[in-house]
Amino acid sequence: MTKALAELPAGSWTTYGDLAALIGSHPVPVGARLANYPLPNAHRVLQVEGIVSPNFRWADAERTDDPRDLLRAEGVEFDQYGRADQAQRIGTEDGAAGWCHAGGPA
Repeated sequence: MTKALAELPAGSWTTYGDLAALIGSHPVPVGARLANYPLPNAHRVLQVEGIVSPNFRWADAERTDDPRDLLRAEGVEFDQYGRADQAQRIGTEDGAAGWCHAGGPA
């Protein structure tokens, strides 16, 4: 998972389900790992609708910035309802085709 997240480019995002499928896991443990361990680009993992999970928290408890602000700074566009642009989503097919070469759980 670490390699997959490290290779997720700025200006894009993915979902818990897409990441789970890529590494052969389930979205719930993916979310738990992202919340409890410092992993690169964890803020780029959103719910399928393109919204930040209401349960999102930075692994660094001292960090309080809004992940949407960071995503916007990286080039992700949000609509008036706070949903990231689906055209910027990197899904399972994209991941398998070159987003990363993770090839399994990390």
